[in-house]
Amino acid sequence: MAESTYISISDQALLDRIRNDDQVAFKELYRRHWQRCYRMVMRRSGDSLLAEDLTQAVFVSLWEKRKDAVIQNLASYLFVAVRFRFISYLKSQMQESAYREHLLHVQEEGGNPVEASYRLKELNAAIDKGVDMMPPKTKTVYTMSRNGQYSVKEIARKLNLSEKAVEYHITQSLKTMRLVLRDFLPFLLFVQEIF
Repeated sequence: MAESTYISISDQALLDRIRNDDQVAFKELYRRHWQRCYRMVMRRSGDSLLAEDLTQAVFVSLWEKRKDAVIQNLASYLFVAVRFRFISYLKSQMQESAYREHLLHVQEEGGNPVEASYRLKELNAAIDKGVDMMPPKTKTVYTMSRNGQYSVKEIARKLNLSEKAVEYHITQSLKTMRLVLRDFLPFLLFVQEIF
């Protein structure tokens, strides 16, 4: 079937087709719905990289679950999936922030400075480990973005890359950091009462 004929097929029929590994049907679903998902995150976060990352994650998940997912209304399904991803992201950001605040509070209040120092050292070691896991170009882009505070445009110019390539490397670096810092969840749970 020609790609152009997929335009007239309903979402439900396209979902049936992707259950049978039809990648053209999946591309059509993506084309129809990605902007809505992207705009939803952009409206709430103002972060285009985050919006792109979460939108991509939702569609990757849809493809991975294509055989088993029971979806009655794709638009509703995507709305809930993006919302859930965004809330999960916010929770992880809040936990990391709360952990850092807690360490500062413990040090200021004269708590156990050895314990606070040890936890801070562990967190810094995990961050260093995440950076070391990155491929060289991703590591360079991450360092310039986070430590050097360069914009995407400036990094692209300095490294002679397209802005899209820089955004890709930043997205990959953030995925690596999320994976590495996930190990800190047990430490972060004890500070949730701050919120």
